[in-house]
Amino acid sequence: MRLVGLSCYVDKFILNSLFNKFKGLYGYDEISQERKNFIEELIRKYGYLPFSHIKALEKLSDAEVLFGIQIKMELANTFVDGEIRFDHLSALKRHNIDSSDWFKTEQHNVKLINLAALGDGNISNDTGKFQQWLRQLLILPSGRPDGGVFATTIYLTPFHPREFGCAYLPAHNGVSDKIECPVLKERLGLDVKEQVEIFLAMAQLCNHPVIYDVLPQTARFSKLVLCNPHIARWYDIPALIDAYRDELDHICDEYDDVDDIKRLIRKELKGKYGEVPEALFESKEEIETKFLAVKKELSQKMTLRANQAVLHERISKIIHEKAGYPLEKQLAEEDIKNQGEIIGELINQGLWPAPGGAWCSAGVPVFDKMNRGAEYPMFKHFDFEDNDVTHLANLDCQTPYYFTFLETGEINEPVVDIFIHTMKQLQSDYNFDGFRVDHIDHIVNKFSEDKNQNPISYRAPRKVLTRLNREMKQVEPYFASLAEYMLWDNFFLEYHQMGFDVLWGQDIVSQHDKTVAKIFDDNKQLEEYNNDKETRLSILKTYNNQDGEFEAINRYPGQLGKGGALFKWLKFKFIVGGHQAQRPCMYVDGDESFTKVGIERIIGEEVSMRRNSDDSFYAKFDAIGRFAMNSDILCFGKSTLLDNDGHFVSWITELDGCNEAIMVVANEMPPKQKLVVDDELVMQKGEDVYDKVATIADGYKVVAKYEFQGLDVVEVPYEVPDLTFSKLAPSEFYIYKLAKY
Repeated sequence: MRLVGLSCYVDKFILNSLFNKFKGLYGYDEISQERKNFIEELIRKYGYLPFSHIKALEKLSDAEVLFGIQIKMELANTFVDGEIRFDHLSALKRHNIDSSDWFKTEQHNVKLINLAALGDGNISNDTGKFQQWLRQLLILPSGRPDGGVFATTIYLTPFHPREFGCAYLPAHNGVSDKIECPVLKERLGLDVKEQVEIFLAMAQLCNHPVIYDVLPQTARFSKLVLCNPHIARWYDIPALIDAYRDELDHICDEYDDVDDIKRLIRKELKGKYGEVPEALFESKEEIETKFLAVKKELSQKMTLRANQAVLHERISKIIHEKAGYPLEKQLAEEDIKNQGEIIGELINQGLWPAPGGAWCSAGVPVFDKMNRGAEYPMFKHFDFEDNDVTHLANLDCQTPYYFTFLETGEINEPVVDIFIHTMKQLQSDYNFDGFRVDHIDHIVNKFSEDKNQNPISYRAPRKVLTRLNREMKQVEPYFASLAEYMLWDNFFLEYHQMGFDVLWGQDIVSQHDKTVAKIFDDNKQLEEYNNDKETRLSILKTYNNQDGEFEAINRYPGQLGKGGALFKWLKFKFIVGGHQAQRPCMYVDGDESFTKVGIERIIGEEVSMRRNSDDSFYAKFDAIGRFAMNSDILCFGKSTLLDNDGHFVSWITELDGCNEAIMVVANEMPPKQKLVVDDELVMQKGEDVYDKVATIADGYKVVAKYEFQGLDVVEVPYEVPDLTFSKLAPSEFYIYKLAKY
């Protein structure tokens, strides 16, 4: 059990030495004074460099980036008198934070980032390297100077080597060689893991917390599975095929003259497919229907605890022999030097881990037959009512943990121990401040639990996640936990009881439904839930998580047009739920410059993202977020809906004890949006709103309005007795300052 922790490279003395070496490597002394003055002035004014990532890639030299990072560290009080100084790497520990409430704060930003994607995908697919990572760090918005809101949290997607082109199928727990900077390797001797450690250390020294995507599954033959075969269920495919053939004979004995059908089915079991004569279709289908019941029974039998123990022992012997170690040695990932060779031998003997399946799968996967060419086994999947859901299965290339003995509902504690230890090791290696737990969206409903809360699917049981959250918070009390739960059936309490701080929410699934009134309803629901709770639960406001895998979730701001995207961002920043409904906001790398799509691609491939470049959009996007974060009213106040007339909306945000308020008036209909109408996909165009008068809350008068000027939202005197609008275009909005009279 390793748990050694961070490498020596995050020691402050060595970090100082490395930082000076970086300066020499990148020509730090060659930066002109004019450029230094320009960069420093902007960073000291805003707390970060107000550039989009694409602009930082195109306009900044590596040396200028280092200069800017030094200024950010100075502002964070971790670069003092010409050197890096810190007692603790984590900004949370440095600020004596003793709970995860920091992660639930209104106006706190969470930015989804993939390290491999941070290069300039407009020029090349080459992955982002250390120098590009630092550019992202430089442009990340800082928090409030008074500490009321922490600097933007970096939410990192997995940086492990991938299988099947997916970040969520890690071949092992190391760092992918594809993101290694060869210059740092050759000139400074830093390997890719050390490069990631140093980047994360510098991020935390700039006051940015870092959370990481963790998985209750792994790649099919990952090193973790090879070191610990008992963490997976396994199938002996040749043994199953033999058993299937015997049962097929019994089924066929009930029919006359079906030898041709029997031969066809036998061949298909081994991946040999021939043309089925039309005259045999009906009889073959009838026999296969009966045969499926046998397949279910035999597949389930093979996954029983006693049979799995036998398979685990056999598989462990094969792995140890091929790896060159005695059987009694507990293998670690670094012991697996010939992963491909070991996998080849297991496949050669027909030994395959049981896969996941569909989001709604229950029970165990049912081995059906080998694919054409016999390269891999194919499985059928069924839900808790025995409906065939194979057509929804997209997870046959993953290996879920063998968390539960499904035949009894008992938790497989040794497997849970390994899972928890693996998570603790990740935290120890990289000093993460929190986890986002993937693929736990349906774990407490009828698809994954029986009426007694016994697990019935491959998904992580609630007991396992409860233990994970409890033990991670024992490691660090400020440790934050974000659940990928999209609020199906409103299981707020169940996930809260598991120890989750923040829920993923359904903003992307329901983008078309997230009207101003609906956001108010969402906030009210959360407020009512939290009213009698000792610790608050929060729900992300998800500006973007573009994901086109399923049509239902293929919704993102780029579909709304620039105006619609800006208004969506403004809604999430200017509609405030109050103390009991504080909600952070998540967005994605590239959103700041109106990059429409890209995240789905870079989660699938280790390539740089293709980004849009739009300085005008960036200036408004960034100004909205910064204005909201620095406004006491929008951080600590509460919003009230005033007008909701068709698409004409207005709302006010007030703060107790404050004589001022902020009001927004808008046509909330986007210029365009993707909808499903009568089961057909349509792109709906926005409509203008005419002749409206906004309600001004009792006791208030309009004293100013806020306008975009350059990089800022600025206050302009504006006193009028009422707010009348002859016309508002789709997503046109106005922001006003009100004062009590």
